[in-house]
Amino acid sequence: MSDNGGVAVGLLSYETLVHAMAGAVGSMTAMSVFFPLDTARIRLQVDENRRSKSTPVILAEIAKEEGILSLYRGWFPVISSLCCSNFVYFYTFNTLKRALVMGKPRPAKDLLMGMISGAVNVLLTTPMWVVNTRLKLQGAKFRNEDLHQTHYRGIFDAFSQIIANEGVGTLWNGTLPSLILVFNPAVQFMFYEAMKRRAARGGRRSQQHAILTAGDDQDVFDLDIDEHGLPEALCESPATDRT
Repeated sequence: MSDNGGVAVGLLSYETLVHAMAGAVGSMTAMSVFFPLDTARIRLQVDENRRSKSTPVILAEIAKEEGILSLYRGWFPVISSLCCSNFVYFYTFNTLKRALVMGKPRPAKDLLMGMISGAVNVLLTTPMWVVNTRLKLQGAKFRNEDLHQTHYRGIFDAFSQIIANEGVGTLWNGTLPSLILVFNPAVQFMFYEAMKRRAARGGRRSQQHAILTAGDDQDVFDLDIDEHGLPEALCESPATDRT
């Protein structure tokens, strides 16, 4: 099969789609559980005048000033962006993994695939992250007076207003730092794949050992037993062989 054929098989593989869907659903679940922590993180990053001693205090302040539901403000655009982002990353990674099956799997190859997948993810999904950050902060009560409120009616309205007022390039703000940060998940996947291969080898060795042990036990139990419970081969008298 040609290289192009291998890439096509990996790109259209059902297994690749399953991995991508699993990564997207897993990330959505985790973010939904810990979304208030992400709210506190973003507030600390953009509102320099907010000074709190701990995360619980920040969450309590936001809930008191803006209501408990404000902790989940912007949930839908964030979840949508995260779903698309992880789908793209896992789909690209597993496509490369299936296409580049030549030779022995190595950590360096896993690292390279992780970095390529991260770069593709950043280039395709950065506009969604720019928009969801704007929507997440919309309606927030800032203590820094230099920060101004935005007025978007939704994801598509945010896209159109940003493009009309600030230009298309604004949607890719922060792309360079994000491309540098793709090294982080790439290292994570490199260790993940290495540990998974090691665990698989250990499982195969354990299975082979169990099969060999079961085979030896079967050889013992296959001996013919006489009525006294002893193997017949041991009970045969030398006279038995005489004619």
